[in-house]
Amino acid sequence: MHPGGITVELSARNQLKGQVVRVKSGAVMAEVEVKVKSGKVVAAITDGSVKRLKLKAGDKVTVIIKATEVLIGK
Repeated sequence: MHPGGITVELSARNQLKGQVVRVKSGAVMAEVEVKVKSGKVVAAITDGSVKRLKLKAGDKVTVIIKATEVLIGK
């Protein structure tokens, strides 16, 4: 949902609903750990984005993954 209350459609197919577990802010970048159904996702985003979105533990969020490169190891 857009801050103005408008629904925004995205081209990214990989969207995982979850809950913020931890936000670790740094000088410029922050790590946001999100618990999703299948485990956890840790995203590195700017500290400014954390402040703009007012992210904190307990927040319900959607992790949106749009990547040109995904690695799989075995």
